[in-house]
Amino acid sequence: MTPETKNTLSGVHGRDIKKQDQQRVTDPDGGFYEEIEHTADLALRCGGPDLESFFRSAARGMYHLLGAQASSSHTAGQITVSLTAMDMESLLVDWLGELAYLAERDRLVFGDMTFKTLSATRIEAVLTGSRNPRLDKVIKAVTYHHLNIKKTPEGYAATVVFDV
Repeated sequence: MTPETKNTLSGVHGRDIKKQDQQRVTDPDGGFYEEIEHTADLALRCGGPDLESFFRSAARGMYHLLGAQASSSHTAGQITVSLTAMDMESLLVDWLGELAYLAERDRLVFGDMTFKTLSATRIEAVLTGSRNPRLDKVIKAVTYHHLNIKKTPEGYAATVVFDV
């Protein structure tokens, strides 16, 4: 095994992740996301100092996994997403599932996310985005596999696994 091979993680989806490239992406609002190794699916660790940055970073991380990027210069429109769930884990799964659906169906990717309401069980967000001509991956489902949102002194954090 060459040194280059040792530093590469290759999943069943043909996505090579170099260990040194597994860097945390930090948003200006203090949230973060990073792709993490998973044996069969795609996984993402995300977090933020408050609920808004946490949910925003989860969405941006998922867009990263899809290979999609919102363009601020080519705005396609604005929509409002309203969701209610029984707990925060379900709300996060529903939020990411809705965004994945819009990305696949309409090729809409949202760079600007303004939260009008956000609690542990309810979200109402005004989303502004652009059309993305193609996606590198398609997410079949956002899973509950090992999903546990943790509240720490630094904010919120979770690992989310996506079925692709």
